[in-house]
Amino acid sequence: MSKGRNWYLGVTGTLTVAHPLLPADVRSVTYLLVSACTVVPLTALARRSGWAQARMWWMLAAAMVVLTAGNAVTTIGGTAMRLPAELLLTVGHAGLLGAAVSLVLRRGRNDIGGLLDVSVTAIGLGGLVWTALVFPRLRSLDTPQGEQMTLLMSMLILLGVLGALARVWRMAETRLPALVMLLGALLLALAGNILLALSTGTMTTGRPGWTEMFFLLAYILVGLAPLDASVPELQRAGPAPVDRLSTGRLVFLGATLAANPLVAGLRQVLDLHADGLLLAVGTVLIVPLVMVRIGRLATERGAAEEALRHQATHDPLTGLPNRAELITRLQAALARERAAGQPAVVLLFCDLNGFKAVNDRLGHTVGDQLLTGIGARIRAGLRAHETIARYGGDEFLVLCEEPDQAQAARRLTGYVETALAEPFVLAGTQVRASCSVGAVLSDGRTGADELITRADQAMYRAKQRQHAAA
Repeated sequence: MSKGRNWYLGVTGTLTVAHPLLPADVRSVTYLLVSACTVVPLTALARRSGWAQARMWWMLAAAMVVLTAGNAVTTIGGTAMRLPAELLLTVGHAGLLGAAVSLVLRRGRNDIGGLLDVSVTAIGLGGLVWTALVFPRLRSLDTPQGEQMTLLMSMLILLGVLGALARVWRMAETRLPALVMLLGALLLALAGNILLALSTGTMTTGRPGWTEMFFLLAYILVGLAPLDASVPELQRAGPAPVDRLSTGRLVFLGATLAANPLVAGLRQVLDLHADGLLLAVGTVLIVPLVMVRIGRLATERGAAEEALRHQATHDPLTGLPNRAELITRLQAALARERAAGQPAVVLLFCDLNGFKAVNDRLGHTVGDQLLTGIGARIRAGLRAHETIARYGGDEFLVLCEEPDQAQAARRLTGYVETALAEPFVLAGTQVRASCSVGAVLSDGRTGADELITRADQAMYRAKQRQHAAA
């Protein structure tokens, strides 16, 4: 990698040093060559990496190809092709944003909230810079509306990319020179675009030679990044960030959102020209981001509420419904059968035999694994409307609603006994489990607690019969 870095620096460095000394028509060629050179190391790294790691580098290479095409159109077409060239540059900058998003999703472990926040902030701050510095200058230069839009879009996109990569850099636990190079390239490109807008009102033709040095150095840094030894670390998933939308952060985002409309209103009050283009573009960019942010917060809140509900209604060891949930479902089933006027509820009380001996012989960890395996094995063969719940300790209840109660009781009792006939292999040892099953049929008048008590009593009678038979 060091040999490739030396070659790359030798070629691009020589072209960059020679660039300001060359005639204007030759400078356009060296400028084009330096931008094209960046594609080589980016493509080479992408081809060596797996798809998950290479995606960002392929996207970055594609963005540089588009930017190089924009430079080529400028070199060949000159002033006549200024608008197409600037559109290509804007598309290339959008490709940079896509590559940055890919890196954030990879390195930042789907840090969507942080990415959205920095994007909204960057767009808001960029709008202020545009209003205070760039827009008045473009008006004085009579820059056409279309070129103003490409300049504005490029500026806001570059700020969004910069914010996204700054988020990754801030969350990194180790030094990442490759990331610092990309950040430096973006800062140089952003400064170059602002200086071009202030000096010429365009990103392409009529560029002063000194402004091109910003972009040449930026291109060199983009090409150096994939040649750095920190690339493997950069491609790894980083620490998962905690997405907290605190009060201070929310106030800051709100202020960022309100800044540009307030400035536009103030300019209107002061009888100054308000930039409708910024308001339109800023709104088109910011509103979808805010809607996505709100949607994610709603989704995360719903997921948290569902997790709490599941935690309250399910056993943490086996994942089965717990006692409270079983009673809730049993009461609902009894209410349905009373409304229908026909008994249909069947309840099985299952108590494991010899479970204490398993705990004493193999330990509580194996005992927990046995309980989990029993619950999973019984649940696997139940019908969609049937429930198995862990009632407590080594006790399980099975709930069924079926008009032919006697047949359902026989079917479920036989199924439970058959399901436990095969031994479990736990900690390299075969463990056999059996249980005593007590089944009761609802008569349409008995409450949930009474039905559970009757099932418990039926289970003890079954256990006594098994002891007597033994």
